[in-house]
Amino acid sequence: MITRYKLTPRSSNRKTGPIATTMSSRGTCSPTCPYANGGGCYADGFPLRLHWDRLTRGETGGDWLDLLHALRRAALPAGSLLRHNVAGDLPHDDGKINREQTRNLAEMFAGFKLQAFTYSHHKQTSGNLAVVRDTIAAGLFVNLSCDTESQASKRHQEGFPVVCVVPADDSRKAWSDEHGIRFKVCPAQLADGVTCQTCKACAGARDYVVAFRAHGSRKRKVGERLRDAIVTEC
Repeated sequence: MITRYKLTPRSSNRKTGPIATTMSSRGTCSPTCPYANGGGCYADGFPLRLHWDRLTRGETGGDWLDLLHALRRAALPAGSLLRHNVAGDLPHDDGKINREQTRNLAEMFAGFKLQAFTYSHHKQTSGNLAVVRDTIAAGLFVNLSCDTESQASKRHQEGFPVVCVVPADDSRKAWSDEHGIRFKVCPAQLADGVTCQTCKACAGARDYVVAFRAHGSRKRKVGERLRDAIVTEC
C-alpha cells in the first residue's frame, strides 16, 4: 500500500486556525479503530470526507516525495506549527506502525524545522508504543488517542502524551482521577477564538491529558462507542 499525503500550507479550519495541515490516505487508519466504518469518525463528516476520499482515490496529493516537494514549495517559516493528519493516521502494516516510513516523516518535518504534531489511534502494543517514542524523538510529536479515561491515565503514567474522547454532554472542564492524573478539556471547546495555533497544548510535553468532547455530526455514534469501550474494559 502506498500512502498518499496532501499538504495545506494555510488551513481554513476554524479549530486549527491558519496553520499548515496534512492528511493521509484512508489506508493509514488503524484496522481496530472503533470509530471507523460508520463508527463516528470526525473525518468522515462533510466536507472533510470529500477531500479525504479524493486523496485516497489518487485525485489529489501524492506520495512521500510529493509531500517533501510540497513542503519545499510552501517554504514555511522555521518554528511553524503543522498539524499532521487532520484525517488519517501513521503508516502501518496490518496494524503494526511502519517504523521506517514514520521516522522518515518525522525527520522530514524536523528538517524543515517545523513544530509538527499528530494523533494516533493505532493499537497500543509494545511495538507500536516503541515506534511512537522514537517518532517523537525524531521530530513528530505523536499524541496517543485513548478510548477510555483509565487507558489514558495508564499511558500518561508511562510518560506518553495522551488525549481521550469523552461524551458530548460531559460538562466537566477539568478533573483528576484516582491516580492524581489531571484531565483538561480542549480549550477550543470551551472558549471562542481558541485554536490549535493559539493553544499548542497538543504540540508539546504537558502534565495532563487533553480531553475532547465528542463533536461533529456523528457525536451520538461516538458516545455509543465510548460506552461500549467502558463496558468492554470493565
